[in-house]
Amino acid sequence: MPFAVQDFRDLVQLLEERPEWRAEMRRLVLSDEYLTLPEQIADLRREVAELRRDFERRFNRVEARLDQLTDDVEQLKSNVGRLTDDVGELKGQGLENRYREHAPSYFSGLIRRCRVVGSSQLNELLEDAVDRGVLSQGDLNNVTLADLVVRGRRLADRQEVMVVVEISWVIDRNDVRRAADRAALLAKLGTPVMPVVAGVSITEPAAAMARNLNVRQLLNGRSESPAERAADPES
Repeated sequence: MPFAVQDFRDLVQLLEERPEWRAEMRRLVLSDEYLTLPEQIADLRREVAELRRDFERRFNRVEARLDQLTDDVEQLKSNVGRLTDDVGELKGQGLENRYREHAPSYFSGLIRRCRVVGSSQLNELLEDAVDRGVLSQGDLNNVTLADLVVRGRRLADRQEVMVVVEISWVIDRNDVRRAADRAALLAKLGTPVMPVVAGVSITEPAAAMARNLNVRQLLNGRSESPAERAADPES
């Protein structure tokens, strides 16, 4: 006999009243794939959870390695910075020694009969000035830090002069300022003083300051006056 709508409703009511029948109905109506779908979903959830935990472990390890790498890079940058400073200091010391050992040659464009003023001789001159009240102890300490002091006869008029020199591989504004300030202090002793910066190269701001402060430049042993530097279109 045909299956009427009322029969279907009766069947639905029976299934609602008898839950154990619903499982049997599913087994008869649905394929095995559909029947095992809840188990497959549960398995999939477990696999996803395991993958997530594994990913988190791997991510944490990668993050830790990145942190360590960042620390290593910062340490490397610090080491390179210190190495650069050390190399710069060594180059500067080597340049100072060259100017001190070959002073007559380097300063031949400025003075004749060039003599290096030793630290003991310079200190004695400065201490006498302190005793006379011409300089303060702070002035003495400042001048004695000059990289090099020489004396001789100025080429222009053969007058006895002293030369205060600040030496740096790359001359910057600080070098120019120190040369000018220390020359001004040393000039209080009564002898004319020439401020000089010496090195391999000079920054443009330092060159401009040297022109303004009338500080001579020795670049690679070649003497340049502030006026010459300003007039040279290639400088």
